[in-house]
Amino acid sequence: MAYRQIPSTFTLASTSQPQPLLGSWITAGAITTPTGVPTVVTLGNAFTAGTNDAAMFVQGEPALLVDPNGANMETVRIASVNIAGNTVTLGNSSEHTAVGGPNPVTRKSHVAGVIGTGTWIMPKQMANNFLVMYEDGGTGTFMYIGCSWKMTATAYRVFKMGKTTTGTPPYYYNSAMFSPGNPFDLSEVFIFGTSGDIYSVSVAID
Repeated sequence: MAYRQIPSTFTLASTSQPQPLLGSWITAGAITTPTGVPTVVTLGNAFTAGTNDAAMFVQGEPALLVDPNGANMETVRIASVNIAGNTVTLGNSSEHTAVGGPNPVTRKSHVAGVIGTGTWIMPKQMANNFLVMYEDGGTGTFMYIGCSWKMTATAYRVFKMGKTTTGTPPYYYNSAMFSPGNPFDLSEVFIFGTSGDIYSVSVAID
């Protein structure tokens, strides 16, 4: 059992828009057509402080792209990570790099913009267990975990956590399955609540 290294807590960026539990969004580097050319995209700012969102991605790993309306979903490959610049480079889906060949960088178009407009980008990470904590001192009454980009406070909701005052032990959600095979796909988990509230994520991987 090992922990996924996540170097920061997360901040909810919007009160009206759910966001990936573990992920960001593309703010620059829109892809208007499918491409076979490695493409640099700039990420948003889901991390609370101390580092940039690019730090949650690992070179060589897959990532999931999906527009905030659920369109254009596809799996891509992270070719390189630039933490200082908060960018990742999307590379060809395999080592075969011929443009126009069977291994393109993307097969669909993707958009850039603010949260709720820019394409979501999430590590395509399978996990044995994950734990989410609503950090103390939040302002929203509840923080909600859901299983769809369409989630609201009541729809597609898996769990809700209540706020606690600063210095009080916070509430948390523990998926608690601990069985072989990494049954949870973290790219399918979203979170919703009040802008500015902070949460943390711990991920256990076989």
